[in-house]
Amino acid sequence: MGFWSSLCSAVSKAFSPVVNAVSSVLQNSPMLQKLLPIIGIAIPPPLDAIAVIAVEVISACMGKPENPEELGWQMNEADKKPEDFDSFDEYKAYLDEKYPFDKSAFDAQTDEQKSACRYIGMCGTMQELKESKGFELTPASLGALAGAASTLGWSNDTTKSFANGMLSILGGPGFNMLADYAKGNLGSEDMGKVEEGIDNGLSEAGASDSREGFVNATESSVQEP
Repeated sequence: MGFWSSLCSAVSKAFSPVVNAVSSVLQNSPMLQKLLPIIGIAIPPPLDAIAVIAVEVISACMGKPENPEELGWQMNEADKKPEDFDSFDEYKAYLDEKYPFDKSAFDAQTDEQKSACRYIGMCGTMQELKESKGFELTPASLGALAGAASTLGWSNDTTKSFANGMLSILGGPGFNMLADYAKGNLGSEDMGKVEEGIDNGLSEAGASDSREGFVNATESSVQEP
């Protein structure tokens, strides 16, 4: 339990109940050990609305709807972890066969357990994205966009449309430049690409916000505490 004790102390106190609701099987998953603390820092509770927006971005990258609460519940109920399979697709097939989502059982959980399912599921979808699309979507960039969307008052649909528009210019790996752009850590060429992506995203989303307004909101979301 040493790792999980360290994790609880490394992230906010609000995230500790989420960690405590993780099953003993998943506590031994290297994937969860890697991704869960990073996501918890980038998109910490109780900002669950931001987490929902981040899921929309993942869905846009995957090109299909993602339901992290359902996947997370299945993962948390299972007696095997992702590393017990050759691929995440095989793991999901096992989950669907042995642990089909039970909405009644999910709804009966505590708020902390539901949050744990959401965050576990986000880890799973990010791993699926890595395997199926060939790149890792960084929580830092997810958090940057999710925080900006929350600041600007965007709906999930607006955020998803923006992400799709931005991804059509930058591609998945290019999306990861968003956090570095907000921090001013990009060269002029990459900065220009990100700005083109932002402009296209705003156009696709039909957002009235200017690029400057979006950038300001993004910069605020990546400021160091």
